[in-house]
Amino acid sequence: MSETKKAVKFNAGHTFIIGLAFFSSEIAWALYNAQVPLLLESYVGLLGFVGFWMALDNILGVIIQPIMGSISDNTRTKFGRRMPYLIIGIPLGALFFSLIPTQTSFLMLILWMFLFGLSMGFYRSQAVSLMPDFVRPVNRSKGNAIINFMGGIGVAFGYGFSLLLSLVGLQLLFLVISLIMVVALIVLLLTIKEKDSFSYQLILETEAKEGKKIKEKKTTPGLIESIKDILSEEDKSTLFILLAIFFWFIGYQGIVALITIYGVNVLGYEPGLAGFLPFLVTVPLLISIYPLAILATKIGRRKAIKIGIILWISMLIVAFFLGLFQASLLIMAFPLVFLGLGWALINTNSIVIVWELAPSEKKIGTYTGLYYFFSYMAAILGPMIVGGLTDLLGQPSLLLNGAFFFIIAFIMMLFVKRGEAELTEEEKLAKKKAIQEI
Repeated sequence: MSETKKAVKFNAGHTFIIGLAFFSSEIAWALYNAQVPLLLESYVGLLGFVGFWMALDNILGVIIQPIMGSISDNTRTKFGRRMPYLIIGIPLGALFFSLIPTQTSFLMLILWMFLFGLSMGFYRSQAVSLMPDFVRPVNRSKGNAIINFMGGIGVAFGYGFSLLLSLVGLQLLFLVISLIMVVALIVLLLTIKEKDSFSYQLILETEAKEGKKIKEKKTTPGLIESIKDILSEEDKSTLFILLAIFFWFIGYQGIVALITIYGVNVLGYEPGLAGFLPFLVTVPLLISIYPLAILATKIGRRKAIKIGIILWISMLIVAFFLGLFQASLLIMAFPLVFLGLGWALINTNSIVIVWELAPSEKKIGTYTGLYYFFSYMAAILGPMIVGGLTDLLGQPSLLLNGAFFFIIAFIMMLFVKRGEAELTEEEKLAKKKAIQEI
């Protein structure tokens, strides 16, 4: 084997271990999303207020994560530039996570939630950035798939652990997840030596030659400038796909934040069983995401997204009527499984369409930023908006309220006319290279 081939060989096992950083974040957030809404409801009652406080982590994330990502780019230590933040963030996140069930007042609950969100935001960007530091650009698509898979496994475990609630209690459940987070960090520290990553070594070598520290700077246009560019385009496909993304995330985030309360108050489930409901969406999503991605290349990305949205609208309506009769978990599993398949069709293809709509490979980073801006804004507003509507119309209406925003998203998708144009081989290579370098 040539030296070049050795240099770019993809180490899947090593990448799975790197994925433990993301796993540690997602397993905690899943149990948090499943059980904290019930704690909040016991104090504030109205779902609009529950949704507001459940959006706290997204508000913190929007502010903290870009800052911490930039700071870590410019960090130089014997542990590397990402690992120091994991060493601090994961134990702190685990500590404050374990304290959430100990609350004895609303203010104490909000304090632990705030400190937990702050700690998690402190290292999330670094957990994601660790993979491209080790994995060469040519293999980053594979690396990203593994990282997302590890995150998905974390989500599945987090929601799945809710089934143990009646057996072990909330305090022990949160403590076990906290210990898993710390164990994941220990495995990372024992296995991953970030200072040996090709990216970090390249930076150190360059700085040694130049005799000064390299400052990473963003060269992409600002948010306002980017939106102005999109509004000035004759074809409005980019605008409408971003609006579609915004509206379906409103519906999705609103339902996810409040589904446990729905399960307890409307379906009549125990809190542990209610917290398990998202598990029935997550597992089919993980199983189907790759084959459905292949399907999308054959039928078209826009059509795949529309099918996914229709699945969400129809299955939310079915689940709504099943909820009126307090259907058992076995019966409710039917629409929830199809929601997982629908989300795989939607989420896999949406960002790719945004990339394809970028006028040049140089703008892919900018368009990626817009995708995350619209999805994050929806994550902040969704629980509040859907929760507020549900307060007005009654808790049984939660799923219909979510479906309403998927209907708006479907209408937006009707105006997306591009995103699947065939590119020349040179354009494909250029875009692939740009995406891998993001």
